[in-house]
This record gives sequence, structure tokens and C-alpha cells, in this order.
Amino acid sequence: MFAGRVGGAEQAFYNLLRGFCAIGVRFTLLCSRTKNLDPTFLQDLVAARIPIIANNSRHRRFISEQISCLTPRIHSDAVLFPNYFTPPLVPRRMGRVVTVIHDFLYAEHWNVMSGARREWQRMSYWLTYSRADVVVVPSDFVRERASELYGWRAREKTVTIPIPISWDRFDEASVDAPFEGRPYILTVAAHYPHKNLGVLIRAFARVRRQFPDLLLVMSGQLSTNLLGIGDRTNHVSNLIAELDLESAAIATGYLDDARLGNLYRHAALFAFPSLFEGFGMPPVEALGFGLPTLTTQRASLPEVTMGAALYLGDPTSVDEWVDKLTYMLRNLSACRPEQTIVTKIRERYSRNRIAAIYERTLLG
Repeated sequence: MFAGRVGGAEQAFYNLLRGFCAIGVRFTLLCSRTKNLDPTFLQDLVAARIPIIANNSRHRRFISEQISCLTPRIHSDAVLFPNYFTPPLVPRRMGRVVTVIHDFLYAEHWNVMSGARREWQRMSYWLTYSRADVVVVPSDFVRERASELYGWRAREKTVTIPIPISWDRFDEASVDAPFEGRPYILTVAAHYPHKNLGVLIRAFARVRRQFPDLLLVMSGQLSTNLLGIGDRTNHVSNLIAELDLESAAIATGYLDDARLGNLYRHAALFAFPSLFEGFGMPPVEALGFGLPTLTTQRASLPEVTMGAALYLGDPTSVDEWVDKLTYMLRNLSACRPEQTIVTKIRERYSRNRIAAIYERTLLG
């Protein structure tokens, strides 16, 4: 892990381990260097007296994970690899091998990664299906794609367990509305090409003509700071400048939990224009906050949002984004999810509930 630089897989991992702590699961965290972890998360594990074994490797995480498996003193009932890679050598003393695959982005046609990285992921996923006892995916959408790509191996080994969401990680210490109380549309996404942020920015430029006080706030790691991305050009900032939106469209970069929670709590509505998601944590988080939420019908998003959002027929159409955003801004109360839906979403994706499912899966 490199805090804030690997997308949603990092936060999914943190939520799960915090869930393990909450329900009393005994585990040991293996890592390369503790300084690569989010400091607040690390403090939580130390406070919970979770054993942490760092091998102090300076190699890439794949080599580091293999090194950790070979540590002689480690014996366990099961071992969990949280992000698609299963080391070639996992001793039997490590127990049942469970690996999480968040999506099959490498097999899609998005210009996200280099050809070499795509080939590395293709090989790694094949090895995971050869070596892992169980492969966990976060949605039925990903499970169906696994069957298409890996056939009988995937059908035998793959189980769907949603990503745990931890709303209580969003500290409520700040109650002041940001941006001097001005209304804003919030989106949360690392700046990968498939997040489709350009369409949202272009639509906002037109919507703002009717709502001149409105802001667009984009929280998420900038492309220049992401790992594993082919093109690190800051297209978002360039487009903001091109459309003369510097005073109205704000790219915050990666935010800690407290600041992100404050943005969720005070947003007028939430927009998530992504074209491809294995799960899609931000719109689920937004719905759990009771925000009117607009997203796409692509990939896993209708499934994980449980039909509680508004959806676009063509997420690449600026005209449709303008129409839907305008309607929502004029009818915010009507577009807000009912409290029963908010409660249902929070219960379904509760980190403690999901952690308990993982525990059963790990122990077989």
C-alpha cells in the first residue's frame, strides 16, 4: 500500500481490517513498511493491539508479499491477499489462500495502464485463479466477468462479498459548511480516464449559467500522483482552465477522512460519472449520507447502489448530464433517498457485517 495513491482498493482494505477489529477477529498484518500505510489507520491497529510484521522490503509490493509468506515464524488458518496478486509460493502453514480481485479493468478497453502493466495483470489474475483457494469479488457484475474470462476455474472459486463501507470513519469534528456555505456538486474519484470527469466538468460549465453561485468539488487523487497509470497528464486541471472555471471547479486532490466527510455532509448533490466500476464506493457512501445521487448505468453501479440513485442513459452525453443535473438542483428534496433506503444501504454494506462474511470465507 502507498497511502492515497492506489484508488479504492486501499480504503476497502482499511474498512475490512477495522471491521475485523470491531468484531474481534484475531489477525496479523503483514506489510513491507508501516510508513506506507495511512497514519490514522495504523494508529487504529496499534490501539487495537493488532500484531504488525513489516519485512522492511524496498521492493515492489508483489515481491514484498512473497517475502512475507516465507517468514518462518508465521502460521495461520488463512491468508488474505487484498489486491489481485497471489504469490507463487504460499507455504501450507499459511492456511487457506483467499485473494480479492476488485475488477478486470486490464481486460477492458480503457486507456488506463501501459501494455506491459496490462500483460502483468493478465498473468497475475491467471495465477491467482490457479493458486488461490477462493477468489473474492465485490459484485455479481465482476463475478460474471470472471466466468467469461476464466471459465470453470472462476465458477468454482469465485464468491461475491461487497466492499465494506465505514461511514463512521468520517469524523464529525467539523460542523462548518465549506466554501462559505455556497452550494456545490460533489464527486469523489481518483483521476483515472474511465472516471469520465471531463463530461461532468463540461456539463457543470453549462449548468452554472443557471446557478451562478454553484461550485463543482472534485475530491480524489490527481492523475500526477497515481500509481500504475499510463498517462499522468493533469487533464482535469487543463480542462478547468480551458473552460475558465478556476473559480468554480475545485480539484482538491486526496483528502483525509475528516475533510472528505465534511464535504459529503454539506453537498447539495453527488455526481459520479464513472464508465467502469467493479464496485464503486463513493456513490454508496453518498447514498448512506442521504445525498441525492446521480450516476451511470454502467458496470456494477446499478447493482451496488440498489436502484436508489438517479441514472443516466448515456453517461458520455453532456446534454443529458445538463438535463439531469438541472432537474436535480431544482428538485433536491424529491431526489433525496428515503430514510428507509439510507438505513438499508448502511446495513447492507456495514463494515462489521462484511467483516463477518469474510471471516466465514477465510475459515472455510
